[in-house]
Amino acid sequence: MNTFPTLWREFDNLFRDFGVPVRAQTEGPRRFLPPADIRETEKAVELHVDMPGVDPNAIEIKLDGNLLTISASREALRDEKEGEWVRQERAWGLFGRTFTVPETIDGSKPDATYKHGVLTVVLPKKEAVLPKTFKVKVEA
Repeated sequence: MNTFPTLWREFDNLFRDFGVPVRAQTEGPRRFLPPADIRETEKAVELHVDMPGVDPNAIEIKLDGNLLTISASREALRDEKEGEWVRQERAWGLFGRTFTVPETIDGSKPDATYKHGVLTVVLPKKEAVLPKTFKVKVEA
């Protein structure tokens, strides 16, 4: 009895639970959780989210209090050319990610750009929390 197909199926299930792309799947949407990097600067918090293949018009960004939610969808690749897919690892379907942002963020001035498949969201900090530099008056 050949146990390798069962063993590979078990490995696939293990990795699928962690959101790692696995062997070919041709039916139904797959879990789509784009990776994100977050950077804090002196003046803002920046999120960089890899979202290649996503139509910019399908991206929705919502800031509600200290929760930033990014949602979108990526369509499955439909190819009318001759042949059939042997392997498809790129995830597609609906996704949503929610991030908790610090209370130091000024929610009235968010900015978002989408370039080369990367969504960048910039959330400026409130003026009150920005460091102030001032001169010391010297009296003689």
